[in-house]
Amino acid sequence: MHQETILVIDDNVEFARALINYMLVPLNFNALHATDGQIGLKIAVDQNPDVIMLDMHMPLMSGLEVLTALRRQAVNAPVIFMTAEGSENIAIDAFRQGVRDYLIKPFDKNGLSQALDRALRETRLEQDALVSETVRRTVVTLSHYLNNYLMVLDGNLFLLEEELQEQRQQRTEHLLEILKDSKVSADKIKKVINVLQRVSKVKMSTYHGHIKMVDIEAALRQEFGE
Repeated sequence: MHQETILVIDDNVEFARALINYMLVPLNFNALHATDGQIGLKIAVDQNPDVIMLDMHMPLMSGLEVLTALRRQAVNAPVIFMTAEGSENIAIDAFRQGVRDYLIKPFDKNGLSQALDRALRETRLEQDALVSETVRRTVVTLSHYLNNYLMVLDGNLFLLEEELQEQRQQRTEHLLEILKDSKVSADKIKKVINVLQRVSKVKMSTYHGHIKMVDIEAALRQEFGE
């Protein structure tokens, strides 16, 4: 599974270090830290993090100013505001500018995990759909080649059967050529099947506790009427 990156923009170095080392890393996130809004804006533009955790009160640029600058720079990563007790009204106002969620300091790992899950839900669903569509197109392409080789093999076998029934000894060379082509097609079919088998065994990324897989075997059983 792709390791999601969280950008923490907070001038409190001790808090940010604790947040990263004792919460984000144990939750299997990659973490970046910026000590002020200007640095955070540059990192966000350059690194394109999956989520931005943004402190409300900072020198140089406030959280709201950073948020405005992020949107102007077309950084669309979901933002979670971090605010002190009693600043809920300011955080609620920030929702109008596109903040996804807010956490009141101090918060625990469980609260953080839930907020990140909410913020990442849409992104994860989009990634899930992208992976599923990529696999679907791969299987369709491989099936197309497999079907072409099968048509060649089926046609050659039909001709071979016709020739054998007529028992024309003078056509032996032609029969050998048909057999050669059939073996080549059969070998290609085996290779395509091997690729399909590898694709069918690939486990998709896990999102929200569900494992997405390509169940080609079930589709084959249905096709064969088993």
